[in-house]
Amino acid sequence: MFQIKFRQQSFDELLIEITGNASVEEAVALDRELLNILEAQPLINVKLDLGGLDYLDGAGIAVIRNFVRNCNKFSNNATLINIPSGGKRFLESRLSDSHATMGILDGIDEPDVATQIKHGISNLRNSSADMITFIGGVVDAFWSGLRRSGSIKWEGLAKLFEKAGVDAVPIVTALGFLMGCILAFQAAIQLRKFGANIFVADLVSVSICLEMGPLLTSIIISGRSGAGYAAHIGSMQVSEEIDALRVLGIDPILYLVCPRIIAVAIAAPCLTMISNIVGIIGGCVVAGFSLDITPTAYFNQVKRVLEISDVTKGLIKSLVFGIEIASIGCLRGFQVRGGAESVGYATTSAVVTCIFVLTVTNALFAVLFYYFPRIWSF
Repeated sequence: MFQIKFRQQSFDELLIEITGNASVEEAVALDRELLNILEAQPLINVKLDLGGLDYLDGAGIAVIRNFVRNCNKFSNNATLINIPSGGKRFLESRLSDSHATMGILDGIDEPDVATQIKHGISNLRNSSADMITFIGGVVDAFWSGLRRSGSIKWEGLAKLFEKAGVDAVPIVTALGFLMGCILAFQAAIQLRKFGANIFVADLVSVSICLEMGPLLTSIIISGRSGAGYAAHIGSMQVSEEIDALRVLGIDPILYLVCPRIIAVAIAAPCLTMISNIVGIIGGCVVAGFSLDITPTAYFNQVKRVLEISDVTKGLIKSLVFGIEIASIGCLRGFQVRGGAESVGYATTSAVVTCIFVLTVTNALFAVLFYYFPRIWSF
């Protein structure tokens, strides 16, 4: 006779323990019980503990082999642990014909630090090469689209702009207003000590228009449009729709990437302007309630301190940010290889890469604005 016990060790790991005999008499019942457990626990890491077995013959090996195949069927990861002494080689010889037994009996060795650094450098080099190639492809596609009228599919641009811009207005408005309120509250704490309450308008208006508005809006677009483009194009890559476009003689970059870059490049400055306006209004609300500043005095101070160049600098930054977001999202989508897991990885990677690139670009703009102020004066 045999007994099966199973318990959830963590949210993604299941431990199954078999005790007793795994012989020909018990094979059918044992196989049925293991199958029932796997059917109820898909998409999970399964460990089969063989330490409690008293007897294991060829029929038991067949059950274990069938268990491994069922794990593959239900997208589980199978691992055999506590193999009886002397039985490991026997199991290896019997499981060798299974198509997914690699790593089942032995865990995968973790690479050492030097190997991980080597792989990281190799991945960075490959990613840089892919990015340069992609940028060249986008520039070439735009140039060919401008030379040949009708190459870029403008009819879908309105829908893309709606998804990237209009649908993001509520969240951008809410966060922009809250950001203005937060900046005003933080400024009020310090300015009240010196009796310089009116200067809260200076801090809120300049910081919102020059830094916080473009950056906050771009991060929101990264989470919405950047991730969405990576998932959409990645799904098309998995389903071989990209290859189908190439077979039909359609350039995927011209057809998929160029309209998205244009849509986000237009939407980002528009959303930034909305964020700037509601952010300044949020600062006015806080200034009125916390610092006893009237709206008239607040907006007169904003008019005196805020220059057109400050707003223009922020809009230029948001335009560049929008181009970067759409490009990175589409690039990650084209890099998808495999199935759904690769699509999820590409989506996450798109958001992380966008935030990193936005931060670096923002730092570069800060240096340019500081050392070359006359170029940006309007």
